[in-house]
Amino acid sequence: MSSQVEIVNLGLSHLGVGKLIANLETEKSEEARTGNLFYETVINKVLEDFPWPFATKITALALIEEEPNTEWFYSYRYPVDCLNIRRVLSGQRTDSQETAEPYRIASDTAGKLIWTDAEDAQAEYTRKITDPQFFSPSFVMAASYLMAHVMAPRLTKGDQFKLGDKALQLYSLAIGQARGNALNEQRQDTDDNESGFTRVR
Repeated sequence: MSSQVEIVNLGLSHLGVGKLIANLETEKSEEARTGNLFYETVINKVLEDFPWPFATKITALALIEEEPNTEWFYSYRYPVDCLNIRRVLSGQRTDSQETAEPYRIASDTAGKLIWTDAEDAQAEYTRKITDPQFFSPSFVMAASYLMAHVMAPRLTKGDQFKLGDKALQLYSLAIGQARGNALNEQRQDTDDNESGFTRVR
């Protein structure tokens, strides 16, 4: 099972820092303070950068208003646990340029909105996850590289050996590997089913 400490310690190891952390919350070392400072932002950034299967959710959107403006038919509330909207469902399992449902993110005084022409809209999105037990091994490694990148200037006296830059390159590679792993866990519609399956409401 992954933990916050594991991700930060892996990041420290990528930088060649020999001092590891036992408790991220209580330790007062520079390593612990730096890990604490960046941890939440790094996790959200990694979740945002790729549609991780373990963080993917589909939900019906809450209608706020019909014809909120002259360009869109409907306004829906942005899901409270959403980090990144991936698509508004069109009824096609596999969208093309022609079938993808247009939408736009906006806001009002109560929070973020989704403008779209889709009636009874549903959205597929990446949800915010704070419990490390949900993280896949690919995600843990990717997060550790990005953690190393952001911690490098503070923990390596200016990062004269460019360890942070190297970690960022490895992060990009890790995201690419995660994409391949995700494809292995799903089966797309075959070419002879060109519609990609249309659900009739």
